[in-house]
Amino acid sequence: MSDILHIVRNKPTLELTLNRPKSRNALSRALIAELTTALRRADGDDDIRSVIVTGAPPAFCAGLDLREVAQTTAEQAEHDASALLALFETIDNLGKPVIAAVNGAAVAGGAGLATVCDLVVCAQSAVIGYPEVKRGLVGALVMTYLRHLVGERQAKYLLLTGETLTAERARDFGLVNEVVPDDELLARARHFATMFAQYPPQALANTKALLNKIRHLKQADAVEEARRLNASMRLTSESRAGVAQFLKK
Repeated sequence: MSDILHIVRNKPTLELTLNRPKSRNALSRALIAELTTALRRADGDDDIRSVIVTGAPPAFCAGLDLREVAQTTAEQAEHDASALLALFETIDNLGKPVIAAVNGAAVAGGAGLATVCDLVVCAQSAVIGYPEVKRGLVGALVMTYLRHLVGERQAKYLLLTGETLTAERARDFGLVNEVVPDDELLARARHFATMFAQYPPQALANTKALLNKIRHLKQADAVEEARRLNASMRLTSESRAGVAQFLKK
């Protein structure tokens, strides 16, 4: 078990807990690398059906480790940006649902981490924000995901004001699926993980893949991709088994 990333493999769920509580689980280079590796391994593990990402109290993730940012060279800055993008893309393209259990502050890169997850369950006391502009930075890597998620008008507001949102306000913006009492957070995240374990994995993977594929397509191309997948999924063993089971009822 890593000191900075706790990995609990409770089949069929992988739980990943960011564990740098003294720095509010800031994303150091080492933590980004370990988190990306763990997610990629989960993608190739047939026994794992979904992933939960959370943080050791008191925070979910306070963003990038600014001590590392302050000492960045030009070459290191390029490497760091690529590594964080690789983490976001790994989550976005993972063939399994990734659930963020936001248990405290999720700001800057931490908000980005939650943004790219498929479902976000948020504790009542949690907050979410994109304050990079206040630090002379730009929330550039999360921008495309955020714009797609909440629309350009809302993305502009969040990125230009840097406002920190309460859990309920984040839900109003479309950043959060559910807000639950603090002591129910992990149980609710695990509820979704249990649900996903009961669904055919190929159907889940292809649903995510199609959503990603049509994201930037024109409408005519998007519906054609949807038509192709609709036809091909009717012929899979998962589909035939699911339909047969339904008809028995």
